Amino acid sequence: MPSRSDDPANPLRGAAAWAPLDTAVVLATGRDAVRFVDNFATAALSPLKAGQGTEAFFADARGWVLALTTILRTADGLAILAAPGAGPRLRDHLDRYHIREALELTDASAQVATLLVAGPEARDWLVRLGVEALPQVAAEHIDAELDGGSVRIVRVEGQGADGFWLQAEPPVADRIAARLQAAGLPRAEPPDIEAMRIEACFPAPHDMPEKTLPQELGRDARAISFTKGCYLGQETVARLDALGHVNRRLVLVTLDTPQAPTTPVAVSHAGERVGTITSACLSPRRGRPVGLGLMQTRAITLAGLQVEGSAATVAGIAGTGDMA
Repeated sequence: MPSRSDDPANPLRGAAAWAPLDTAVVLATGRDAVRFVDNFATAALSPLKAGQGTEAFFADARGWVLALTTILRTADGLAILAAPGAGPRLRDHLDRYHIREALELTDASAQVATLLVAGPEARDWLVRLGVEALPQVAAEHIDAELDGGSVRIVRVEGQGADGFWLQAEPPVADRIAARLQAAGLPRAEPPDIEAMRIEACFPAPHDMPEKTLPQELGRDARAISFTKGCYLGQETVARLDALGHVNRRLVLVTLDTPQAPTTPVAVSHAGERVGTITSACLSPRRGRPVGLGLMQTRAITLAGLQVEGSAATVAGIAGTGDMA
């Protein structure tokens, strides 16, 4: 379905805003946790120290994407953060290969609430809450005491609304949210967050249909190590790296229509389907709707692309920094 955001009223485009987020959280704890999960993630986890983190894909044996995650190295293992509802699938995927390793896999999604504080002045707002030292780089995280409870603060970048995730038990998160609200920090709504995500070319689960390959999504620099040892799906990832190209790319498309289309919707050229838009929203910043989806690489530079009979133009390719 299309997402509608009343940008320029989108508070995430202002100084700062906050919002509750629905996030899956899978914990891998125990002596073998890091080594075990490293066998299934596209990023290198073993070199991480407590307080560091990384994006990573999980793929099946064919190299097809199961999930795009943020993985945090903690004192007792790993916290794997993913899209809403992904917890059981991720836990079951890993548990399928768990035999004798000393680890425990837990879907903690219901026990952890996540708040987003984003925008150029997000850091200032967290300082006002009483946090003195804040993480500096993507997926770096610290633990702090706020409002009577332990809070994990995670730096988030490149996913649309740059800022921080605050993760805590739900009652603690509720108290923090109430403080932010009372202090006058604007609250962003789901369509605001969705619009930022789409324009940043960050894929949601529905943008990664069955048989999607990691390199098609443009997260190579953030989520894939091409030098780590073997992991599930690594042969496909290495083969694509050796080829030097993929047949599809995740792209941002501007649409010459008054409204964002209902998704999924085909992108065509000369009557041939060359891609599919899987996320769409109105973008007042661009003055028109935009869509996000996978497109055949050969079609990206073609003139005459259409969506539902109206003109469409590729405005950006995920992972390249090339945005029109």
